[in-house]
Amino acid sequence: MGKTKYIIKTGGLPVGNHEFEFEVTGAFFKENDANDILDAKVNISAELLKQNNVLQLCFTISGTVKMDCDRCLKEFDFPIHSEEKLVVKYGNPKDSDDEVLVVAEGETDLNITQQIYEFIITALPYRKVPCEIDDTFECDEEVISKLNENSSTEEIENNPVWDKLNKIKLNKN
Repeated sequence: MGKTKYIIKTGGLPVGNHEFEFEVTGAFFKENDANDILDAKVNISAELLKQNNVLQLCFTISGTVKMDCDRCLKEFDFPIHSEEKLVVKYGNPKDSDDEVLVVAEGETDLNITQQIYEFIITALPYRKVPCEIDDTFECDEEVISKLNENSSTEEIENNPVWDKLNKIKLNKN
């Protein structure tokens, strides 16, 4: 990945607590090929506890992410708030797992781009239908009516492809 602004310079930091602030916008997701995120304004504060051979990071993530409704494709802002932790050790990077990120000995820069991306993506709901969550959001009725017009159950019931499956279904009842 090219030049990034999501780097913590750990080389010259003394042992102790340190705080960092980052901002994520829609450009971040375009660079990382997240096509389902249209825009974003997310603030991230990272609290780093540096010890001799271990870094402990606590992230507080809050803001909004603009997406399309899965049902009607209307844009909406989804508020996110998440708190995440990351432990970083020095050694062989192949020893990394879900709980500990291992970086090469002597590494002075910690690139947290991938972790920020994953933290935000996992804070989003799998199913993005805001009208089921927020009573004030209304789906685009024009799109819903067009979908209903074009998806008739009559077509499915009269399709010969489904005949064998319908027979099995009837025999089980």
